[in-house]
Amino acid sequence: MKSDAAYALACAAFAGAVALLSLGGCFSERVAGTDPPRGDLCEGSPPNVVQIRDFAFSTARLTVAAGTAVTWVNCDVVAHTSTADGGAWNSGLLAPGAAFTRTFGAAGAFPYHCDPHPGMRATVVVS
Repeated sequence: MKSDAAYALACAAFAGAVALLSLGGCFSERVAGTDPPRGDLCEGSPPNVVQIRDFAFSTARLTVAAGTAVTWVNCDVVAHTSTADGGAWNSGLLAPGAAFTRTFGAAGAFPYHCDPHPGMRATVVVS
């Protein structure tokens, strides 16, 4: 009987350890519903960066010189796109924290929008 009790105790201890280890993820530092980290691009106003926040592009009209790379970073909590009205580019869905960069080689005005949220509109002006 002593061996049966020892076996039952060992099984109970093993089951308790498995349960405890499986709960470890439940108490991680990440809290559901919070914004993911986005790095420095969502901090301040970095040059040639369009921040997507609160269902809007950070600047409705960004003016850059030809040859300049422009980066869009999603600082919002839902996915967005940067999509040229004329089809010149489409970032695809940018998850929260994701970024997309495009270099503008030619002068002109390039209006764009967010595919899932067509009311989000802005323009890159290249001189």
